Parts: sequence; structure tokens; C-alpha cells
Amino acid sequence: MKFFAGTNLLSLLLAAAAFFFISAGVRALRLGSRTIYFRHRRQRVLAGWWMTGAALLLAGLAALTFHPQNPLLVPAPLTATPLERASLTPATPSRTSTPTPRPSRAVTATASPTPAPHLPLSLEIMVVSSVTPQASATVGEIWFSDALNGVYPVGNRNEWVNPLSRMYASFVYSHMTYGAQFTALWFRNGELVFFESGPWQAGGRGRASSKWEPAPHEWHPGEYEVQFFVGTEWKATGHFSVTGEPPSPTFTPTLTLTRTSTALSTSTSTALSTSTSTALSTSTSTALSTSTPSPTWTSSRVAPNTPTASRTATPSRIPSVTPTK
Repeated sequence: MKFFAGTNLLSLLLAAAAFFFISAGVRALRLGSRTIYFRHRRQRVLAGWWMTGAALLLAGLAALTFHPQNPLLVPAPLTATPLERASLTPATPSRTSTPTPRPSRAVTATASPTPAPHLPLSLEIMVVSSVTPQASATVGEIWFSDALNGVYPVGNRNEWVNPLSRMYASFVYSHMTYGAQFTALWFRNGELVFFESGPWQAGGRGRASSKWEPAPHEWHPGEYEVQFFVGTEWKATGHFSVTGEPPSPTFTPTLTLTRTSTALSTSTSTALSTSTSTALSTSTSTALSTSTPSPTWTSSRVAPNTPTASRTATPSRIPSVTPTK
């Protein structure tokens, strides 16, 4: 504690820790309110309240240890180092000179920690599985191939040249839980282009693959990355690259055939029939036939004028009496 004596550095560190815990607590409460499953929501809300309480406690300690009259930092006192007097010694001439090696500066590069990938919030809300995966679940040995032989990839390459039709990201898994949520994210140049997510349907150990099969003209050149998550925890990442321009999209015309027939008949002596066929081009043919009734000759017999017998009155003489026996 002697290092913090007479300064407000301890108060500053406590205030920074309180700010970190309050930010994490608020974020956990927000995520918990958006989660649809009761178990996840309860865990996150409880963690959010714990971190909020810790932030309030640290803020109180920072306020108690703060002293306005003390400076924030005390500069280290400068101590004067006495210089030694150089003693003159007689130099002895020599014909050979020994080179003195110059000190070399050693540059040590410190790698900054890379944050682990995380599942996007829009996809985390879509988690439908209520099975909690094992913490010891692993995904590794990621191979990229454009064909499979059973469950095994045919070859393994990290550099591909267009044209491409599909890609398999084959991996080895262990300690998986049946029904646990499994997600695979495909990125191109840092942009999400495809994902698949659902309950795990395989066993606890073996080999599986994630497949992406877009149209051939969608395989743009660039750096591709595939991330695997079990539940909401990141497990592994694979990388491959694509070079060369993809083929141009081709459009295939579709032929549509429509046939319509209409028949019109009347009781008159004129018959009109019309048929229309349409197949991207329309042709109309009309047949008109007209029949005119012709006169019909009928033969009949007419009786000829036949004279008929008629009685004609003729003068007669006076009748005579004829005697009878």
C-alpha cells in the first residue's frame, strides 16, 4: 500500500473497475430480457444483478478512498548519480586494434490478445434448443473440399480457383450432446453470407460437415472464414481463399404454351368455327362455310282429261202399245 500512499490512484482504479462491472451488468440484463428461454434469461438476469451490485460496491470504496487534496500521481524523485572521475593512464602504443562489438538492441514484439468470435445477437435469439451442451465439447481438424466420400472429404485445400459450385467444411467433433444447438457461420471478407443452425442430430464423437452451395456466379474472390458454435460458445474457425472471377450468370427462357378453343354454332344455315392457339406467338385461323339451300324438284302425276259419258236427251216418238200375251 506504500505505492498508493499520498495519491488518488487507488480511487481511480476502483472507479474504473466499477464502470466495467456496471457496463457488463447492463449488457447482461438487456440480453436476458431478449432471450426467449427461461433458463438462459434467468442466468443472464442473475449475472447482471450480481455485476451491478459489485459495481456499486466498488464505486462506494472509490468514494471512500478519494482525497481531494492528494494528487492523482506522484512523480518519482530524481536522484543524482555522482560521476566518477576519469583517471588518466598512460597509453601504450600498439599496432593491432581490437574491434569493440556494438551493443545490439533486442526488440520484443508483444502480441495483443485477439477477441474470440461471438454469435451475433440476431442469431442468438433464434436458438431453439433447450438442451445444455457439454463444456468439454470440441470441434477441430477443419478440412475444405468440394466433394465428399461418405463423411470424409475428398482432399483438403485452402486455396481455390473459380469456377466453384459448392464447398464442404468437414470437421472432427467430440463430447457433443444430442439436441444441443449447433451453428455454422460462413463469412466472405468479414461479411456474413450464409449460416445454418439447429439441434445436433449426430452422436457424441465422429466427423461431420457444413455445406454451402450458392449459384456459381456468387463465388466472388476473397478470404472466406467458417466459424463453429456449440450452443452460444465458439469452438473453432477455418479459413480458405478463392481467386479468379466467377462465371457470368446465364438466363434460360421459359416457354409457356396456352391453348384456347372456342366453338360457335347457330341454328341458321351458316356454320362459324374459330380455333385460336397461342405459344409466345399467336396465329388465328378462321374457317367460314356457307351453304345455300337449292330448290328441290318433285314429280307428280296429273290425270289427263278423259271424256266422261253423259246422257243426252233425244226426241222420241210416241210410244206404241205392244200387246202382251
